[in-house]
Amino acid sequence: MSEDAGKYSFLLKAARELGADGAAIIEAGQVVVDERVRLKCAVPRCHGYGRYLNCPPNTLSVAEFREVLGRYSSAMVVQVESSHSSLDLDDEGLAGKDLAALEEELHGDQTRLLGRILGGLEAAALKANYYYATGFTGGLCSLCPDCVGIAGGEPCRHPFEARPAMEGVGVDVFRTAANAGLPIALSSDQPVRWTGLLLID
Repeated sequence: MSEDAGKYSFLLKAARELGADGAAIIEAGQVVVDERVRLKCAVPRCHGYGRYLNCPPNTLSVAEFREVLGRYSSAMVVQVESSHSSLDLDDEGLAGKDLAALEEELHGDQTRLLGRILGGLEAAALKANYYYATGFTGGLCSLCPDCVGIAGGEPCRHPFEARPAMEGVGVDVFRTAANAGLPIALSSDQPVRWTGLLLID
């Protein structure tokens, strides 16, 4: 927990009002960045890699993000809980399935809610003169059924709503959530908690 939690209590309140199931203020130095997280986007290759405008390799590099992060003093970790766990489909249930379609079916509403919350928090921070506030979501962008992608040569259809994923810029979501005192589980029967990040300064 950051010493700035009181200073940013208006953002914690806004997060709850916008629909977050959990939120905490931490020091920016508690955001854990690790090149191995970005590696997991490529090995094994995520179905969004190179296809989405906000996925690697089309986002900030880990080095670029680490440099930018060093300019911030505080961050906010935000969570939205899904009604599904990561074990709702076993390996047999995944066979031959379109993973992007499955993610949309199981978690699309929650990932879009997380994006709206981050946008709302950016706006609230801006009104309070924290004009460098910047949000990062979790997982693939789900604003469009199909991203126009780099190959299409078209601009993003939702440039003011779409956000890069924390994972894509190298943020270790598990360790960062733990630093914020927020629960997160992998391959468990617990509901998936979609996690986002707001950098504040």
